[in-house]
Amino acid sequence: MNSQILQYLKHIHFQGPLTEPTIKLLGQLQTSHLNSIPYENLDVVLKQGISFSIPDIFQKIIIHKRGGNCFELNILFSWLLRELGYSVTNRYAQFWRNFEADTPIEDVPMHQLLLVNYAGQSYISDVGVGALAPCKPVPLIAGHQHREGNELYKIEQDNVNGWMLYEQTKHNWRLLYSFLDDANDAKFAPRLSKQKNKIAMIRTPRGRHTMLNNEFRIYEGQSLTTYTTQNEKEWLQALHRFFHISLE
Repeated sequence: MNSQILQYLKHIHFQGPLTEPTIKLLGQLQTSHLNSIPYENLDVVLKQGISFSIPDIFQKIIIHKRGGNCFELNILFSWLLRELGYSVTNRYAQFWRNFEADTPIEDVPMHQLLLVNYAGQSYISDVGVGALAPCKPVPLIAGHQHREGNELYKIEQDNVNGWMLYEQTKHNWRLLYSFLDDANDAKFAPRLSKQKNKIAMIRTPRGRHTMLNNEFRIYEGQSLTTYTTQNEKEWLQALHRFFHISLE
């Protein structure tokens, strides 16, 4: 096993044995990744420029201990999975959370997810959402419901949107993202959404941490703590405390 894989596994605090590729191992790797590496868009908002090459993403996320957007995170995770022997396809999707069904498709943010084929069955594996989304692989089977604790998701399929992942809310099922069977395999440059707000999100074993500009929210079980920073120094300290990100 090469040194980069060992660095990656150490960074995501993966403790389990590396067996041959299985869905159980995939779930362990996915959960470890989500609990260790945040979604964040700081390079986009601060206009720092983004590279989608594996060496550059590895340097940013594993060496410099940053997070990334969905493209960076899933591109890097797909590299790890392939190195460990998984069959992986990178797929583009439309990210519908907080968008109405009649929103023009060009206004819906692009998303990247992974399809992992195991024993003839495809599974969605996605480390690029950061907020509430499955932490374990989801079988790509129409009508399948997937529960993780208090969270419930389901897979549907139709002729317009293709495959759809829904999340259950208090009042209804809400579309999280959709993608087509004949979708490209993410080989061309993605269309980055025009984000103006600084965002960071990470899962934790007891909940999740989120940041929107200078407001930090800490969810633990049923409790919520909100922390608003007053200046850049406090913001940088909170960014490091809650997301282990250092911009200095």
